[in-house]
Amino acid sequence: MEKRLKKGEALEILEKSGCSKQVIEHCKAVSKRAAEIAEKIKARGHEIDPGFVETAGLLHDIGRSRTHDIQHGIEGAKILSDYPEYARVCERHIGGGIDEKEARRLGLPPADYLPETIEEKVIAHADNTIEGAEVTAIEDTIKAYEKKFGRSHPATKRVVELSEEIKKLSEE
Repeated sequence: MEKRLKKGEALEILEKSGCSKQVIEHCKAVSKRAAEIAEKIKARGHEIDPGFVETAGLLHDIGRSRTHDIQHGIEGAKILSDYPEYARVCERHIGGGIDEKEARRLGLPPADYLPETIEEKVIAHADNTIEGAEVTAIEDTIKAYEKKFGRSHPATKRVVELSEEIKKLSEE
């Protein structure tokens, strides 16, 4: 098992990476929201690591220190290459994840970037419920995806499916 970072260590890494104040505040909000969801899931008897969720939530957008485009997940994974579990969160947190076909179309290295662990899913979902540093309704995010991509687009469907899965686990 790899070394787990403490919350303070994660914040220090985030700040040293050069992320803007706005990105750091967003990461803090996602971390808080993700930890709340993880605690609800754990309370319902599911196996989840709320501490990891909180810390990884802080680091999910560290790649925004290098770029604000779709590549920020890949860049974050590069920054956190010494911490593979955290790096995977960076790669897999965008929307409801990105499959290999879409990754190729977007110019990402060919791979599936779909959240697999419950921790990865909770962080991706929490990110979908934070606009800037404020909590927003998942329905608003889904409407934005529908407007941008269409209701039947795979990216929209993945956000909806992820939301439904997290809701079932947490009664969110």
